[in-house]
Amino acid sequence: METQDIIDRVFNHVEAGEIDNAVIACLRLARKVGDSFNVIMFLRELCPDSHQFKASFAQETQHLNEEACKRLWKDSHDHWIAERTLDVSLDPDDEDRKVLVFGVGQLKRQIEQTEKSIEDLRLPESMGEFDTAAFTDRNRKLRAEMRFNIQSYNIILERVRTRCLYYASRIEGQLEAVNKASSLIASLQDDVHNYYASRSDAAYQSLCKAATLISSTDAEDHALLLTSIRRAVKAATDFHYPPASAPVVCHDGQVRNLGEEQYLNRLQEFCARQFHGSASNKLLQAELDFFSSFVRRLHEVTSKGVHAEVSHIEARQGLLGAYLFFSNLIAKLDERDQ
Repeated sequence: METQDIIDRVFNHVEAGEIDNAVIACLRLARKVGDSFNVIMFLRELCPDSHQFKASFAQETQHLNEEACKRLWKDSHDHWIAERTLDVSLDPDDEDRKVLVFGVGQLKRQIEQTEKSIEDLRLPESMGEFDTAAFTDRNRKLRAEMRFNIQSYNIILERVRTRCLYYASRIEGQLEAVNKASSLIASLQDDVHNYYASRSDAAYQSLCKAATLISSTDAEDHALLLTSIRRAVKAATDFHYPPASAPVVCHDGQVRNLGEEQYLNRLQEFCARQFHGSASNKLLQAELDFFSSFVRRLHEVTSKGVHAEVSHIEARQGLLGAYLFFSNLIAKLDERDQ
C-alpha cells in the first residue's frame, strides 16, 4: 500500500471515531516512512502488556545499537506517560494514581462496559422506603464514579486521536515536500543527462550508472556509485578542458600541470577562465571548491577498491553534489552563450 493510501486511511478512521484502527494505521505509516520513535509510540498504545510490548520492541529495534535502543525506550516511555497522565486522580483513596494504562482497544471496551454498568444500576422492585433511599444514595455515588471514569477514558482517547491526526497530517506534509523536491531533482537530472548525452557519452553513461545504484542498500554498490561519479566528473572535465601535454599558465598566473590525472585542477581552471567577476560566478567557484574537496576524498575511498566502507549517506551526498554542480555549470554556460 502506498504512503498516501495509509494516510487517507488514518484520516478516515479518525473521522469515524475508530481510534484503535487509527493507531494501527499510524503504526503502519510509521513503519512505512522508517520513523522508529513513532513505531514504538503507537506500539505502546496497542500493547499495554509489558511482556508483549518488550517482544515487539525487540523486533522493531533490531537495526539499532544498544545505546539507541535505551534512548528510544526512555523517550517513548516518557512521552507515553505524559500523554496518559490525567489532571486528577483516578482513585479517591490514592492521589498519585493519575496514569491510565489501558490500551486504546481496552479504553473503548471500558467505556462500553461502564455505560452498560450504569444502566444496570436500577432500583429493584418491592424495596422498602429506607432501603430505597440507601440504594439511591449509594448508586448516585457509583454513577458519579463511573461517569468520571468514562470522562477520563474519553480524555485519553481524544489525546490519542489528536496525535494520530497530527501525525498523519505531518507525514502528508513531508510527502508533499518530498514530491516537490523529487520533481526538482528529477528536472536537474534530466538537464544534466540531456546536456552530456550529446556531448560526452562517457560522462552520460557514468551518471546513469550512478543513478541506478542510489536506491541500493549494498555497501559495495555505494562504493561503485562513488566510482561512477568520479568517472563522470573526469569525463565531463575531459570534454570541457582536455588534458594538456605541457605545463599551463593558469588564470591566477601560476604554472601547473593539467594532464590526464589532474582533472579536478582542469575543471577549476576551466571555470576560472569561463566565469569570473560576478557574485553568482564566485558562488559557482565556491561550489566547485567544495565539490572538488569531496571528489578528492572520494578518490581516497574508492582507491581502496569496491570493498571500501561507504555509507548510503556518502553515496547520496556524492550523487546530489554532482548533479547540483553540473546543473549550475550548464546553466552558466547557457547563460554565457545567450
